[in-house]
Amino acid sequence: MKKFLFIRVMIMLVVVGASWGVIANTTYAATLSMKNAPLKEGDGREKLGQRLPSMILKGLNGKTYDVGATRNKALVISFWASWCDPCRLEAPMLNELYSKYKDVVDVYGINVTRYDRLEDVQKFSRSLDLRFPILLDEQGALFERFGGVAFPTHVMVDPHGQVREIIIGMLSEKELERKIEILQKKKVSLGAE
Repeated sequence: MKKFLFIRVMIMLVVVGASWGVIANTTYAATLSMKNAPLKEGDGREKLGQRLPSMILKGLNGKTYDVGATRNKALVISFWASWCDPCRLEAPMLNELYSKYKDVVDVYGINVTRYDRLEDVQKFSRSLDLRFPILLDEQGALFERFGGVAFPTHVMVDPHGQVREIIIGMLSEKELERKIEILQKKKVSLGAE
């Protein structure tokens, strides 16, 4: 009887501990800002104001994409995983904004496949009918270049290819829409100089 009780207590402790880790990680991801986590020179990570690095990634659609290619549009990158609940909540909103702004902004959903399974990525994409390109960061190299702390992580790139903001955690539709509008203003103001 004591052995059975001991096993039940241990299972409860493991479940409670795992739940607390998820809650703590979500809270941390939602509250971390770039001002609180500055990137140091020479640490191999991308910095605000730098050009987006050229990196070829494979898409779920079979095409290849150069993430850092020259474009005359803003770019929103969303790093995600299929098991990430905030990513699942955010994906339909990204779909809607992609449809609304596709003439002025590209949206790349980049799955960090190193922490996921390809079949889960495909199911996630199909079940949510994602229309923007889904790219595979198979080894997590690009994710790591942006600090790779939590999912989702968003990288906002202006139409000139410069990284303007790195946001860790989920965004509301209103917040993301406002950030897209700010990126477009960067195009106008930088073009006038």
